[in-house]
Amino acid sequence: MAILPFAAWRFMQGQWLVGLVDLAIVVGMILLGAYGYLKGSPRLVTILLTLIYTAGMLTVVAMRGSEALFWAYPTAVACYFMVRTFEAASVSCFALVVVGTLVADSVSPVVLSSFIVTYILVCLFAYLFSTKMREDRYRLEQKATIDPLTGANNRRALDDEIERIVSSVSRNHHSAALLLFDIDHFKQINDQFGHAVGDTFLKEFVRFLRPTIRKNERLFRYGGEEFVVLVEGGLEEAGYLAEQVRSLLEDSQLIPGHTVTVSIGVAELGMLESSREWMKRADDALYRAKRSGRNRVCLAEASKSWESQVLDAVE
Repeated sequence: MAILPFAAWRFMQGQWLVGLVDLAIVVGMILLGAYGYLKGSPRLVTILLTLIYTAGMLTVVAMRGSEALFWAYPTAVACYFMVRTFEAASVSCFALVVVGTLVADSVSPVVLSSFIVTYILVCLFAYLFSTKMREDRYRLEQKATIDPLTGANNRRALDDEIERIVSSVSRNHHSAALLLFDIDHFKQINDQFGHAVGDTFLKEFVRFLRPTIRKNERLFRYGGEEFVVLVEGGLEEAGYLAEQVRSLLEDSQLIPGHTVTVSIGVAELGMLESSREWMKRADDALYRAKRSGRNRVCLAEASKSWESQVLDAVE
């Protein structure tokens, strides 16, 4: 929107070459924006956008000289909000050297020095502001997705991650499984030792779980004393992990002098299965584990295929 009017004005003034450069920048940004929207590749798009408008600015400066110096400032600012800090600093430093070289013979030393100083100041303020903005966004994301008591990911983060996994599995046909933990008789812990001890136990339980899961497996607090671990793998692998956790917890005493056990339901994501159906099968498996005596692992039945669901609906 900012560049297009200048492109039109260049054409009306007969400056066809510069007008074509401006138009090429606009078209390139529109195409990259459409590509990013359709393909969901923001990282690649931001890098290419940064390169396009920086190269366009340098081209216009090379063609128009000091007349186009003002475009260096918004280009520099945009870099710090589009790409990573080191990349933005590298691009802006490169642009400063090139622009300074291109206009050195056409402006006075005072004007050139003023441009260099103001350009550096603009880059510095853009760096400070973008860094602060990223830090604030990170803190807000942490507050929105982290359970404040245990430090595990919260229910909101779980819902987002499950939807992402369901979408990914349907496209790439790899395996994923869900472990649903419920701490046995947790109410008795609160009644016997107090809620402060119960809260401490939940924190210790999360610390206990973290070393037992791999880096690519994520831990979530699902409810009061219910936790979820998402596993990249099939039902057998997830069941082995669940049994390992159950056995280790049974042999541990997170509350001194008191053994606490856990019941676990395990479900592998089926093809064409929704996130709600996946979670429901894990919850049913957990219910069977609790109903059959607790302190055990129950594997969910395989999800029905699409054909089976159609037949059931017909019947």
